[in-house]
Amino acid sequence: MPYTVSTLVDHPGFFQPDAPDLPVHGANLVTSAVLRILASSERVGALEVFVPPALMASTAALAEAARAALPPERRGLGVLRFYPVHALPDVWADGAPRVLFTVDPEMLDRDRYLRDRFALGPTPIVCDSHALGHQPLWGPLRRVGAARPVPYDCLLGISRAVCEALPRAFDGFLAPAGTPPPFRIEQVPHGVDADLFRPAGPERREAARRALGLPTDARILLYLGRLSPHAKADLLPLVTVFAEASTEEDFLLMAGIENAPGYGARLLDAAAELGVRDRVALRTQVPHELRTTCYAAADVFVFPGDTVQEALGNTILEAMASGLPVVASDWDGMRDMVTHEVTGLLVPTWWMPGLGRVEALSPATPVLTSYMLLAQSVWVDTGALARALRALLRSPRRCAEMGAAGRARVERELTWARVMERWFALWDALLEEAARESPAEREARRGEAAAIGLPAPYLRLFDHYATGVIDPERQCVRLTDTGRAVLEGRQALRFYDETLCLLRQEVVDAALDALRRAEPAWALMRALVEAIASATGCAQEDVRYHLGLLLKRAVIEISPPVR
Repeated sequence: MPYTVSTLVDHPGFFQPDAPDLPVHGANLVTSAVLRILASSERVGALEVFVPPALMASTAALAEAARAALPPERRGLGVLRFYPVHALPDVWADGAPRVLFTVDPEMLDRDRYLRDRFALGPTPIVCDSHALGHQPLWGPLRRVGAARPVPYDCLLGISRAVCEALPRAFDGFLAPAGTPPPFRIEQVPHGVDADLFRPAGPERREAARRALGLPTDARILLYLGRLSPHAKADLLPLVTVFAEASTEEDFLLMAGIENAPGYGARLLDAAAELGVRDRVALRTQVPHELRTTCYAAADVFVFPGDTVQEALGNTILEAMASGLPVVASDWDGMRDMVTHEVTGLLVPTWWMPGLGRVEALSPATPVLTSYMLLAQSVWVDTGALARALRALLRSPRRCAEMGAAGRARVERELTWARVMERWFALWDALLEEAARESPAEREARRGEAAAIGLPAPYLRLFDHYATGVIDPERQCVRLTDTGRAVLEGRQALRFYDETLCLLRQEVVDAALDALRRAEPAWALMRALVEAIASATGCAQEDVRYHLGLLLKRAVIEISPPVR
């Protein structure tokens, strides 16, 4: 049976690989790839996407997202379904089995709450992971850790290191000592588009170098990724090592969006001071289509990652798919991707102790500053890095062998098709286990859901802000002159886009019709609400909200309380 998949996203650009206003970084690119694969896959019968109410009103943006995500043969079949998030309880009330795809661990508490409270059918949560190092993540995970474990929920650890870090986090940090994670953990890496990223032949390599303004006869070392010592890699040591290890035939290209303003200029200043400015190039604008050109122009890819948020290194996968040998830090998921002496070389990487003050003040420190302070305590062995670069830049044959081995591994294990096979096999097992959950266990989770999601009891907290709260038992309703004008078609009734997620036109129509028939008398609000709810099938609470919208627009008026 095809899967029904639900997910919550806040930007239509996730369905468009070149969306100009979606921040370009690995997590967003991966989420975008996964969602477009799910929309395209015959294994998925429905992809339910819950979005903010204001986005739901942007029909043109959603239509363009659907057009970009769906292949022609999947369009018009109701596969990709956008809903306002406030429609989630109604959609999930069908009791059908579905998979809830959580795009990041930071949203696990939200999605666990929603699933526990509203899902009536078997609904395992499958959460992708990108990075674990940001301090704001721990609060949401602590709330999940305090809830009862769910054996059919799963977090996909994209590296061995991530899979080992999560149990450490719950054991004595997020939960009492000895507490295991409240969900299953499976190591599943991210994939790469092996059709887009392919090895380049001599003609394409020369054309790529000319397109980038690079020397056609040089040995080119490429770094591609965000230019940020906070959240990617400190490249100043790389520039220093390049000056030491390179010859006049070697050239360094550093390409990526400059997330740290002024960082690119600092790198070029360092190259000038070291006497290699004429053999170093920097590109701070790397549109999607230019990435393949960068790989095609290069001989060796280097990635001296040193930040805790760098869990895998998607550009390492792209470089391997492009047939390049990779020199990378022996750090987190990079050691999973690079097979030392086979597909590239790993450079020893070391923590320096002395982080007590950084740890103690992490709750008061901006995320990027924390990343920077931590990264400056991580040393990528510069001597070993120099030896690795010399070894590959001096040996075209070795580069070719390692590049071919990397491409072969990508084709064997790391294409998105291979990775999604693992996802789907896991989904089958999780759905089967979720279907075995007892009604009593499901109701117990439902009863505890509020402690995870902390839904705000707005009226209980803030009823005293107003003069009073309207009492349906003692106050009455009737049409105003504006209301009669709306009924007679002399005046339009308009609502803000954000309120459309809760609006049901049949409830508005039923309210106006009932009040028209009651004229000139007042209608007791309680009786009116009961009648509308009975006629439309809408919950009484939601009917009262509709009356509030009409009151706000002077379509109806409320009587003083009846004593």
